[in-house]
Amino acid sequence: MAPATSSPRLRLWLKCAMIAVPFLLPIVGLLYLTAGQPADAGGVSKSATAAVAVSVALGSLALVLVARGLTRQVESLNAVLQQVEAGNFHARAAVLTNDELGDTAAALNRTLDKTAKLLQSQDEVQRSIMKLLDEVSGVADGDLTKEAEVSADVTGAIADSFNFMIDQLRKIIGNVQNATLQVSTAANQIYSSAETLVDGSEDQTEQIVTTSAAIDAIASSIQQVSENAVTSTAVAQQALTTAKQGNMAVRNTIEGMNKIREQAQETAKRIKRLGETSQEIGQIVQLIDDIADRTSILALNASIQAAAAGDAGRGFAVVAEEVERLAVRSTEATKKIATLVKAIQGETNEAVSAMEKNIQEVVSGSKVANQAGQSLNEIEGVSMKLAELIQSISQASKQQAKGSEALARSMGNISQITRQTAVGTKQTAESVNSLAKLADDLRGSVSAFKLPAGYGNKA
Repeated sequence: MAPATSSPRLRLWLKCAMIAVPFLLPIVGLLYLTAGQPADAGGVSKSATAAVAVSVALGSLALVLVARGLTRQVESLNAVLQQVEAGNFHARAAVLTNDELGDTAAALNRTLDKTAKLLQSQDEVQRSIMKLLDEVSGVADGDLTKEAEVSADVTGAIADSFNFMIDQLRKIIGNVQNATLQVSTAANQIYSSAETLVDGSEDQTEQIVTTSAAIDAIASSIQQVSENAVTSTAVAQQALTTAKQGNMAVRNTIEGMNKIREQAQETAKRIKRLGETSQEIGQIVQLIDDIADRTSILALNASIQAAAAGDAGRGFAVVAEEVERLAVRSTEATKKIATLVKAIQGETNEAVSAMEKNIQEVVSGSKVANQAGQSLNEIEGVSMKLAELIQSISQASKQQAKGSEALARSMGNISQITRQTAVGTKQTAESVNSLAKLADDLRGSVSAFKLPAGYGNKA
């Protein structure tokens, strides 16, 4: 922080004091001398007069020096302001005093420094702008190959934006050139196709007339086919009825064969059960035979024991003999029963074999009947489909007859539409030709722009 004595207001008071002191000193001295003399001295002494004169001289000299310093400072400021007014912003004022005028001179110099920097920056901006204008001047003549140099100054952003705009403009012009070339090419192709269509329309009209006559002949033939289809429908219906009757008879036969097969199977089951019963009887006879054998052995053992007992065992011996005779008779009876059972089993097996053969024949007959039934079902299905097809053909023939009449009328309408189409095609060809010319004109307009390699002319 500057000392208090360096403030502008204090320096002003000091300057005033320096100017006032030379004038105050003679007066103070004169008053001092006068106060020291007796009242009746009658005047001022020579020494007092000399002191006053010296004081006045010193004050005058100080005043002259101060006035001269102020005048020089003001003249310096005035000279600098005149040079600035003339456009010389490099002139600077000399700081000759340490008062307000000196501060003003220093402030003026600082202002001129800032102004000079601003003017220098303005000159640099002006030169950059002129350089930018010189670089992009060819764009006004359609030369889009030009690009502005991107620098670090204030015009760098402008140059970058300009380059981006030029690049987008190149793309637009290139796309326009490509599009116009494609439109022109497509228009020429369409024009050629339209001319071909006009020629083809005339030939097509002649062919339509010939086709109409052929369609009339076809309609007559279709009518005859429809009549024949009606007759065929009646025949097919009769064949279908006959097939249904035959199928019904075969079904009845199949049902009878199935009943015979069921009865034969039931009889075979019963005979099998009889054979199984005979086998059970044989097993029982075998059991009785075993019992008789054991009884004979027991009777023999009893006779031996009775003989050993003597008279005490005679009664027991008689019983043993009766038991033995009963066992012999049982053995003979079981042998006869076994013989009968074997005979029954042999006949049962033969009957079972015969029934199985009959069942197989019945099954074979059923299969044949089923096959015949399936064949008749297929015949019935085919006859039904044939009748349906003939009915469909009859209906389709009627519809075709109606359709052929409508087709003949449509062919007449088509002939008229074809003529109108030929007229419209000619108009389209003319419009497309005009479009091709406009595309060529547009290409001519954008061809004035000069593009770098890689833009446009890609078609």
